[in-house]
Amino acid sequence: MIDTFVTFHVLPGKTAESEQLHQQLLARISVRIWRRARRTSRRSDMRSLVGLALILWSASAVRIAVTAAEPLHFVSVTAGADHACALTNQGEAYCWGSNEFGQLGNGSSDSVPHVRPVRVSGDVKFTNVVAGFTHTCGIACDGAALCWGANDSAQLGDGTVKPSFIPMHVATDIRFQMIGPGGGHTCAVSVEGIGYCWGGNWHGQLGVGNRDGDPAAPCCYRRPTRIHTDLRFRTVVAAGISSCGVAVDGKAYCWGSPQEGRLGTGAADAAIKWGDKAVPTAVSGDVIFATVIPRAWHTCGLSSTRALFCWGGNMLQIELIPKRVTTDSEFSTVATGPFHDCTLTGDGVAYCWGANTDGELGDGTTRDTAVPQKVATTRRFVSIAAGGNAFIAKSGDVSTWGFTCAVTVDDGTVLCWGDNRHGALGNGSTDRALTPTSISNP
Repeated sequence: MIDTFVTFHVLPGKTAESEQLHQQLLARISVRIWRRARRTSRRSDMRSLVGLALILWSASAVRIAVTAAEPLHFVSVTAGADHACALTNQGEAYCWGSNEFGQLGNGSSDSVPHVRPVRVSGDVKFTNVVAGFTHTCGIACDGAALCWGANDSAQLGDGTVKPSFIPMHVATDIRFQMIGPGGGHTCAVSVEGIGYCWGGNWHGQLGVGNRDGDPAAPCCYRRPTRIHTDLRFRTVVAAGISSCGVAVDGKAYCWGSPQEGRLGTGAADAAIKWGDKAVPTAVSGDVIFATVIPRAWHTCGLSSTRALFCWGGNMLQIELIPKRVTTDSEFSTVATGPFHDCTLTGDGVAYCWGANTDGELGDGTTRDTAVPQKVATTRRFVSIAAGGNAFIAKSGDVSTWGFTCAVTVDDGTVLCWGDNRHGALGNGSTDRALTPTSISNP
């Protein structure tokens, strides 16, 4: 009698593969029985051999247990220009989409869309991970900052201008509580509430009091440089050629280029194309903010009373000072994209508004709207991110695209929708989706 116990570990949903393994095991056992029968009964005819094999097979106790690997449980998601990343409840980071500059952090770079999540290289456990336009940064459990991807403007902060395909420690002993990468620069807040920025500074977007850089790299500061202010911050986030932060008293400040009114300081500043602000400048009005997120040409923020405000330009309109978004709901978070924005209500219902070229609003259409539209799903979310990019063929000829990702409340699944030409939806294809679709298993 043969007593065999085998356990197979397979990915969720791989039932066909587990059945194939089952059949292969049964076949191997059958062959072993056959060979043993031949050694003990070489003179028996074919019928007796088959009969003995069947008897032995029937007497064998073959127990096969198929167990599925635990699905990943995500707690947050972030979106760049053409890639997205998510953080698990175990502190592991996964990314997908474009990897042209190594922004996925998997040890390589290529021009092939990564349509499924890949694990970020290394054994670092992160407390948060944030995607910039073409680079990504995270905060480790010990407060160290790490970045990877594009580095042409020293946005990785590792002291070089060379791209990195794996997470690299930012060149400092400072410990950070949050980080906000943008286009060619990155900003972060230390555990003491001090703001730092590094990278490109041609519009004063680092907030260090000038538009200069290191002597060896005049365009850029290659290591974290303290923002020129006595303010203590809760958040500081980099955009394209501007940055914004929220001080501990809830007042919002922005600096860098005032074009399109992205600093929220008023019409006079917006009209002066080269009137860059090289130090934090107060946003107009008396709104107390919980968070402010700048992105490309405009900025959105969530007030302490859970109201939404936006300013700057987003292809549909330009606002030079904060304007409240038209809605009666109260919100828990806001995600600013290049050309569309999204938010979550207190109970996790998702709304988006702005450009909708590829279904990035998730309402099942491709109609642009300045009014928040409910995403077409009954799922509730704990985190949401808006990404996208633009291609300028010539002056006045601009094509844009966008996508959105969110993490569900109940099981930590990531759903994405919108443009997918670079695999930013992570669902195994490059087809766009007008409504939420689940990312594939890594």
